[in-house]
Amino acid sequence: MISGAVVLGVLAAGFLVARLQQVPARAATADRAVPATITIDPQIGETFALAPSSATPRLTAQQAWQRYAEQAHSSRATIPSFVTARLGLYTLPVGPVGPGTGHLVQRNGEAYTALNQLVYGFSSPSGCVSTDPYVTFPPDAHCIEWTFLNANTGKMIDSTWQKIGHWHVLVKRTKIQARETMSDAGPRAA
Repeated sequence: MISGAVVLGVLAAGFLVARLQQVPARAATADRAVPATITIDPQIGETFALAPSSATPRLTAQQAWQRYAEQAHSSRATIPSFVTARLGLYTLPVGPVGPGTGHLVQRNGEAYTALNQLVYGFSSPSGCVSTDPYVTFPPDAHCIEWTFLNANTGKMIDSTWQKIGHWHVLVKRTKIQARETMSDAGPRAA
């Protein structure tokens, strides 16, 4: 009976060591600290779900990061200490199937950049970023920066920010928008 328990213990330890060689320890232990599915952007349905234990990526998180850094011509070939890596299934919807969506994954009339694709999600606390000059963020705005890399090739699928907490984006009106709003209101009463 004791020898059977020892054999089972050795097999379990061997499986654990093999699994941790595929995914860095940080990525494997981080799985327990997050929900099963993370909603990155609820408005479009962008999600990141933890990978099943049967998932077998061709690359480790470090190898995927290194390939990504090479493609981006970056000198950061190792995962920075402030970045957390997780293996998961990434979904990024685009919208209804239509002209120009033939190269995308399609299911039930919807087109996707990625649909349950095996990726490494690299996340870190971040400020909130917008390329729109008329969008500003309130002082209490907090975001998480995400980079999703194909777990088999290291190719970047998306880089985005996830809103944390309950706050709203502030939109500055342009002079043209302000004039249009005033003209839509009609003549002022004297």
